[in-house]
Amino acid sequence: MRWDAMRFAAALAASAAMAAAAEGPSGPGTESDDRYNQGYRAGYDEGFQRGYEKGLREGSAQAPAVAPGPPPRATGPITISRAVYGTSSKGCDATRWAARMANGRASATLDVSNSICGDPAPGDRKSLDVTYVCGSIAKSATAYEHRSVYLDCTP
Repeated sequence: MRWDAMRFAAALAASAAMAAAAEGPSGPGTESDDRYNQGYRAGYDEGFQRGYEKGLREGSAQAPAVAPGPPPRATGPITISRAVYGTSSKGCDATRWAARMANGRASATLDVSNSICGDPAPGDRKSLDVTYVCGSIAKSATAYEHRSVYLDCTP
């Protein structure tokens, strides 16, 4: 017996058991209730069978999985989209500075210090967050103060 057929048989048995438990006691005056329950159960089972068969048909008709191709290559020069120097609450727009240092190059190393745009948060640890584009691929890079951030668009 196939696994799918076994699952269907188990579901059908569970459905019948639930319907039998819901019928309640039998006795005088329950003949119409019995007919109703039998009709309900037959309709439920028929609908379940149709849905089950449809699932089997659609499951077997799916297209085979195709392995994805390689990711696009990072081509083109660096183009800075946005650069922010500072903390999460205090910062300055360093986009122009980063663009002067890196735009048009295949790669660039930017030293992160207060010389970028002053000290926006004295005493706090600051970072430079750069978002840039290589051809049609968006990238980002981050480095803390007194370190360097490396931007790369080499193929």
